[in-house]
Amino acid sequence: MQSNDDAAPLWDAGDWPGEAPWQPLPEAAKRAFRWSGLLAWGLAGLLVGPLAAVAWAMAQGPSLALLGAAVVPPLLAVGLALWQADWAWRYTRWRLDADGLRLRRGRWWRQERMVPRARVQHLDIERGLIERRFGLATLVVHTAGTAHGALRQAGFAEAEAMHLREALVPERREYDDDPDA
Repeated sequence: MQSNDDAAPLWDAGDWPGEAPWQPLPEAAKRAFRWSGLLAWGLAGLLVGPLAAVAWAMAQGPSLALLGAAVVPPLLAVGLALWQADWAWRYTRWRLDADGLRLRRGRWWRQERMVPRARVQHLDIERGLIERRFGLATLVVHTAGTAHGALRQAGFAEAEAMHLREALVPERREYDDDPDA
């Protein structure tokens, strides 16, 4: 039986998501994640702040707290967006090996997904406005036989996403439409 002294504490997140051969997302992905988060959380904060201020003014009357109710929610939303983007970038790693594509995400709630090459149905590359600005793409790997049959990961460099798309296409199906193959 292993002693409790040898066990890692529950709050120790360790070295996840791992070193080589796991690949990090490019630095540009962190900037793109930040902009995406700022758009989503910032807009939410801008809506909540004035609503909170109006609710406060209706209940308490005008005061200095009214200014705080209008300013604090957007600032919190911006801070949360930047924190979330940095952690999404820092704790996402991928690896392509002989079996297929592996993806690791998370620091506290860790997730590792593996897509075997044999289960790949087709692949899509998506480029949104922010991704195009930073030369990035989202790789969507559609798989066979599951209810949640797609793996979607944003933040790949465009060339990397194209390479992964080509590498994951099963060789036996490259010429499915060719009757002579």
